[in-house]
Amino acid sequence: MPASLPRALAPLAVGLIVWLAATTVVRADAAWPAITDPPTHQQVPGRWVWIDLFTEDADAARRFYERLFGWTFEGRDAGERRYAVARAGSDPVGGIMQRQHTYVQERGSRWVGMISVPDVAKAASYAAAHGGKVLVPARDLPGRGQVAFLADPEGAPFGVIHSAAGDPPDYLGGENEWIWTELWAKDPKAMAEFYAGLAGYEVDAVSLGNGRVAYELSSGGYVRGRVLDSSASGYPSVWVPYLRVADVKKAVKAATAAGGRVVVAPDKKLRGGSVALIADPTGATLGLVHLMEGRRK
Repeated sequence: MPASLPRALAPLAVGLIVWLAATTVVRADAAWPAITDPPTHQQVPGRWVWIDLFTEDADAARRFYERLFGWTFEGRDAGERRYAVARAGSDPVGGIMQRQHTYVQERGSRWVGMISVPDVAKAASYAAAHGGKVLVPARDLPGRGQVAFLADPEGAPFGVIHSAAGDPPDYLGGENEWIWTELWAKDPKAMAEFYAGLAGYEVDAVSLGNGRVAYELSSGGYVRGRVLDSSASGYPSVWVPYLRVADVKKAVKAATAAGGRVVVAPDKKLRGGSVALIADPTGATLGLVHLMEGRRK
């Protein structure tokens, strides 16, 4: 990605933290859908196993992702919040929750991913003790498992989960499914070490050329994500999730036709033109990638 972090990723730095904590308050008896169907009853520590879109316009977001990726949605009552599960074919790929502007005036939407961990409370304690923040303390969501929302020392929000039904099978995501995630950070080495301690990752430094270095986070023989240097941008750190598509250029064109916009267009100089960044109609940014190889170490 470019050294300069796109402006579309700048919003929701502080606002999301306040709003996320308020939005995830639910009734004790509120039923949440499992992250895998059918249940696996197996955990895959270190894998990014779930992702939720916290959006200011859930209806507009659903129409966009349905049109662009063919996702279908199942609405659920999650306490006081509107929540829907997105599916690519028969596989659950994420959730969409309506943002309430009552809690914070700053506008915008964001995808927030979740890492599978053996002990959610322990992960939250680690984050707090190593410069991060606990946005939403460990809590049980009936039907889903135990979750917490955290921020790393640079403020990038993310979640941790110990799923009640188990994690999805450990495979490379198919078309229109999530396949990759990157942290754009001011101090990538320090952030890689933070996540290594939190989720037990192995860390490998990889050269990107021109003196640039990224840090790969691995567990279970798979590269789970990468930390890149965004220090030149001046913007807050952020996790950027990527969806796998058959043709990046066609997907970008379809995204604009569906009401989204291009943040970073496909470019031969940027990973051979195999990636792009778009924003959905509500402002949430995500990456598109034709194929992300080398996930297994």
